[in-house]
Amino acid sequence: MKAGKRHVILAGLVLALGAAVYLNWQFAPTESFIAPTRSTASRSDLGRAEFVSAKANEGNSDTGTNQSGLLAESRLNRQTARDKVLDELEKQLKDTSSDDAARAQALEARTRHVKNIQTENTAETLIKAKGFSDCLVMINGDKVSVLLPESDGLTAEKVSVVTEIITSQTGTDISNIIVTPVK
Repeated sequence: MKAGKRHVILAGLVLALGAAVYLNWQFAPTESFIAPTRSTASRSDLGRAEFVSAKANEGNSDTGTNQSGLLAESRLNRQTARDKVLDELEKQLKDTSSDDAARAQALEARTRHVKNIQTENTAETLIKAKGFSDCLVMINGDKVSVLLPESDGLTAEKVSVVTEIITSQTGTDISNIIVTPVK
Protein backbone atom coordinates (compact mmCIF):
# COMPACT_ATOMS: atom_id res chain seq x y z
CA MET A 1 0.00 0.00 0.00
CA LYS A 2 2.86 2.38 0.78
CA ALA A 3 4.34 1.86 -2.66
CA GLY A 4 0.96 2.72 -4.16
CA LYS A 5 0.75 6.00 -2.21
CA ARG A 6 4.26 6.93 -3.25
CA HIS A 7 3.45 6.27 -6.90
CA VAL A 8 0.29 8.38 -6.70
CA ILE A 9 2.19 11.25 -5.06
CA LEU A 10 5.01 10.96 -7.60
CA ALA A 11 2.53 10.93 -10.48
CA GLY A 12 0.82 14.02 -9.05
CA LEU A 13 4.11 15.87 -8.77
CA VAL A 14 5.05 14.92 -12.34
CA LEU A 15 1.68 16.17 -13.58
CA ALA A 16 2.08 19.44 -11.63
CA LEU A 17 5.54 19.93 -13.08
CA GLY A 18 4.26 19.19 -16.58
CA ALA A 19 1.43 21.70 -16.12
CA ALA A 20 3.86 24.36 -14.89
CA VAL A 21 6.16 23.82 -17.88
CA TYR A 22 3.21 23.95 -20.29
CA LEU A 23 1.83 27.15 -18.75
CA ASN A 24 5.28 28.77 -18.79
CA TRP A 25 5.68 27.85 -22.46
CA GLN A 26 2.15 29.01 -23.30
CA PHE A 27 2.34 32.42 -21.62
CA ALA A 28 6.02 33.28 -22.09
CA PRO A 29 6.67 36.21 -24.45
CA THR A 30 7.96 35.22 -27.86
CA GLU A 31 10.43 38.09 -28.27
CA SER A 32 13.85 37.95 -26.67
CA PHE A 33 14.38 39.73 -23.36
CA ILE A 34 17.83 40.90 -24.50
CA ALA A 35 17.87 43.53 -27.21
CA PRO A 36 20.56 42.85 -29.81
CA THR A 37 23.50 45.20 -29.54
CA ARG A 38 26.31 45.91 -31.93
CA SER A 39 28.51 43.25 -30.35
CA THR A 40 25.80 40.54 -30.29
CA ALA A 41 24.48 41.37 -33.74
CA SER A 42 27.74 40.61 -35.52
CA ARG A 43 29.34 37.17 -35.16
CA SER A 44 32.72 38.51 -36.34
CA ASP A 45 32.97 40.73 -33.22
CA LEU A 46 32.71 37.85 -30.74
CA GLY A 47 35.62 37.87 -28.33
CA ARG A 48 36.85 41.30 -29.38
CA ALA A 49 37.58 43.65 -26.50
CA GLU A 50 36.89 47.37 -26.53
CA PHE A 51 38.55 49.99 -24.37
CA VAL A 52 36.07 52.10 -22.44
CA SER A 53 37.36 55.10 -20.52
CA ALA A 54 35.62 57.20 -17.92
CA LYS A 55 37.85 60.07 -19.06
CA ALA A 56 36.61 60.07 -22.65
CA ASN A 57 35.48 63.71 -22.46
CA GLU A 58 38.57 64.98 -20.67
CA GLY A 59 39.64 67.39 -23.41
CA ASN A 60 36.18 68.83 -23.92
CA SER A 61 35.72 72.28 -22.42
CA ASP A 62 31.93 72.00 -22.19
CA THR A 63 30.98 72.60 -18.54
CA GLY A 64 28.33 69.86 -18.42
CA THR A 65 30.75 67.35 -19.88
CA ASN A 66 33.49 68.25 -17.37
CA GLN A 67 30.99 67.88 -14.53
CA SER A 68 29.90 64.47 -15.81
CA GLY A 69 33.53 63.45 -16.27
CA LEU A 70 34.44 64.36 -12.71
CA LEU A 71 31.39 62.61 -11.31
CA ALA A 72 32.07 59.53 -13.45
CA GLU A 73 35.72 59.47 -12.40
CA SER A 74 34.76 59.87 -8.74
CA ARG A 75 32.15 57.12 -9.09
CA LEU A 76 34.79 54.83 -10.63
CA ASN A 77 37.28 55.61 -7.83
CA ARG A 78 34.59 54.96 -5.22
CA GLN A 79 33.72 51.61 -6.81
CA THR A 80 37.39 50.59 -6.99
CA ALA A 81 37.90 51.42 -3.31
CA ARG A 82 34.71 49.54 -2.39
CA ASP A 83 35.81 46.46 -4.32
CA LYS A 84 39.20 46.43 -2.59
CA VAL A 85 37.67 46.73 0.88
CA LEU A 86 35.02 44.08 0.23
CA ASP A 87 37.61 41.69 -1.26
CA GLU A 88 39.83 42.11 1.78
CA LEU A 89 36.89 41.49 4.12
CA GLU A 90 35.94 38.37 2.12
CA LYS A 91 39.50 37.07 2.49
CA GLN A 92 39.30 37.63 6.24
CA LEU A 93 35.98 35.80 6.42
CA LYS A 94 37.32 32.83 4.45
CA ASP A 95 40.60 32.65 6.38
CA THR A 96 40.39 29.48 8.44
CA SER A 97 43.29 30.47 10.68
CA SER A 98 41.57 33.60 12.03
CA ASP A 99 39.63 33.43 15.28
CA ASP A 100 35.89 33.88 15.66
CA ALA A 101 36.21 37.45 16.95
CA ALA A 102 38.13 38.55 13.83
CA ARG A 103 35.57 36.86 11.58
CA ALA A 104 32.70 38.50 13.44
CA GLN A 105 34.41 41.88 13.11
CA ALA A 106 34.96 41.32 9.36
CA LEU A 107 31.34 40.26 8.91
CA GLU A 108 30.14 43.36 10.75
CA ALA A 109 32.36 45.60 8.62
CA ARG A 110 31.18 43.94 5.40
CA THR A 111 27.55 44.35 6.45
CA ARG A 112 28.17 48.03 7.24
CA HIS A 113 29.82 48.59 3.82
CA VAL A 114 27.00 46.86 1.96
CA LYS A 115 24.43 48.93 3.88
CA ASN A 116 26.34 52.13 3.00
CA ILE A 117 26.40 51.12 -0.68
CA GLN A 118 22.64 50.56 -0.69
CA THR A 119 22.02 53.83 1.16
CA GLU A 120 24.24 55.78 -1.26
CA ASN A 121 22.44 54.28 -4.27
CA THR A 122 19.01 55.01 -2.82
CA ALA A 123 19.95 58.59 -1.95
CA GLU A 124 21.41 59.17 -5.44
CA THR A 125 18.23 57.84 -7.04
CA LEU A 126 16.01 60.07 -4.89
CA ILE A 127 18.14 63.14 -5.61
CA LYS A 128 17.99 62.48 -9.36
CA ALA A 129 14.22 62.02 -9.04
CA LYS A 130 14.04 65.57 -7.69
CA GLY A 131 15.33 66.88 -11.02
CA PHE A 132 19.11 66.86 -10.70
CA SER A 133 20.94 65.68 -13.80
CA ASP A 134 23.53 63.71 -11.81
CA CYS A 135 24.91 63.37 -8.31
CA LEU A 136 27.33 61.37 -6.22
CA VAL A 137 26.76 60.47 -2.56
CA MET A 138 29.64 59.21 -0.42
CA ILE A 139 29.19 57.97 3.14
CA ASN A 140 32.31 57.95 5.28
CA GLY A 141 31.51 57.04 8.88
CA ASP A 142 29.12 59.68 10.21
CA LYS A 143 29.97 62.17 7.44
CA VAL A 144 28.10 62.32 4.11
CA SER A 145 29.39 64.17 1.06
CA VAL A 146 27.20 64.98 -1.92
CA LEU A 147 28.58 66.17 -5.26
CA LEU A 148 26.06 68.00 -7.48
CA PRO A 149 26.54 69.61 -10.90
CA GLU A 150 26.70 73.40 -10.65
CA SER A 151 24.88 73.57 -14.00
CA ASP A 152 21.70 72.38 -12.24
CA GLY A 153 21.42 75.87 -10.76
CA LEU A 154 22.05 75.12 -7.11
CA THR A 155 19.97 77.32 -4.88
CA ALA A 156 19.48 77.23 -1.12
CA GLU A 157 16.12 75.56 -1.71
CA LYS A 158 17.64 72.80 -3.85
CA VAL A 159 20.44 72.20 -1.34
CA SER A 160 17.78 72.02 1.38
CA VAL A 161 15.95 69.31 -0.60
CA VAL A 162 19.18 67.34 -0.96
CA THR A 163 20.05 67.59 2.73
CA GLU A 164 16.52 66.52 3.64
CA ILE A 165 16.89 63.42 1.45
CA ILE A 166 20.28 62.61 2.98
CA THR A 167 19.07 63.02 6.58
CA SER A 168 16.01 60.86 5.93
CA GLN A 169 18.04 58.09 4.25
CA THR A 170 21.11 58.05 6.50
CA GLY A 171 19.93 59.49 9.80
CA THR A 172 22.98 61.77 9.67
CA ASP A 173 22.81 65.12 11.44
CA ILE A 174 22.60 68.06 9.03
CA SER A 175 25.91 69.41 10.35
CA ASN A 176 27.68 66.28 9.02
CA ILE A 177 26.38 66.68 5.45
CA ILE A 178 28.59 68.45 2.91
CA VAL A 179 27.03 69.48 -0.41
CA THR A 180 29.68 70.41 -2.98
CA PRO A 181 28.90 71.92 -6.39
CA VAL A 182 30.99 70.49 -9.24
CA LYS A 183 32.22 73.08 -11.70
